[in-house]
Amino acid sequence: METLIKPQKSELFAEKHSERVIGYMQGKKPGPTIIALAGVHGNEPTGIAAIEHVLEHLEGAESHFCGTLIGLKGNLPALETGVRYIDEDMNRIWFTSILDKVRRTPRNELKTTERKETKDLLEILDPIILPEEKPAPVIFADFHTFSSENALFVISSSANKNVELLSELEVPLIFGIEKALHGTALKYVQNAGNIGFAFEAGMHFSESAEFNATAGLYSLLVASGCLESKLIDDYSKYDAFLKEQTRALPEQVEFVYKHIIEDEDEFEMRPGFKNFDCVEKGDWLANDCHGKIEAQANGYILMPLYQKQGSDGFFIVKDIEEE
Repeated sequence: METLIKPQKSELFAEKHSERVIGYMQGKKPGPTIIALAGVHGNEPTGIAAIEHVLEHLEGAESHFCGTLIGLKGNLPALETGVRYIDEDMNRIWFTSILDKVRRTPRNELKTTERKETKDLLEILDPIILPEEKPAPVIFADFHTFSSENALFVISSSANKNVELLSELEVPLIFGIEKALHGTALKYVQNAGNIGFAFEAGMHFSESAEFNATAGLYSLLVASGCLESKLIDDYSKYDAFLKEQTRALPEQVEFVYKHIIEDEDEFEMRPGFKNFDCVEKGDWLANDCHGKIEAQANGYILMPLYQKQGSDGFFIVKDIEEE
């Protein structure tokens, strides 16, 4: 029985979507549909280069490939100008009610650039992620980078099907942050019954982040059964690089705290913090217009903000306690 989800190429490669679709691999064998999205934030183009690399190196492998791989760009105008967003954060508006309004509103009547971009993206995603009955799993990988140095990790729910697959990537898994980040594409896709995760590959524009994102996508293809690693000519190089990057990092941690930045806070992270640095409650982490900002819990600091755009100052996570 045929078990492939087959988005119509005419929909994916319509003239209006030609700039958004990075590439498309349709295997000859049944398997999952993997959606690799990058550039939802315009100052995070690294994932696009990684997806392009993977698709280029998979060219001609259709007879061995199981399932479908679709590479997509997110916020095209923001990518063109190199800013996180133009009018509003595109990764904070994926609420069911907002998306319903976006779908129903003519594109030229939408008030922000990001809602227009989301409308275009939904025309591709909706037929794949929304059906309740899917003939094969849908896996959504949202590639990001961050403004601080070092490390990489995956943000996911702790659902068994997610953990079972993502543990194969050998990258630190962060549970619970998706509950604190409201209106994300990841959370929306997961709530529609799909496997979804955000792959945080490293520091913006760094060569290591591009290597990490490429290695992560390769590992996902192998872990999900799309392709055997021996059929990927440069797999071993990227796999070794990924393992070296994650060797000293915790395997699984859970969300404890998020510092929210509000308008006029004048937030400024203290210099030198890196992902997975240990912090203790009371440590001086940042400043705002009211003075010192101290850690509210023990754990590891994650995604300290060293850029002007964004409302998440930093996160604190901790090792998962064994029951």
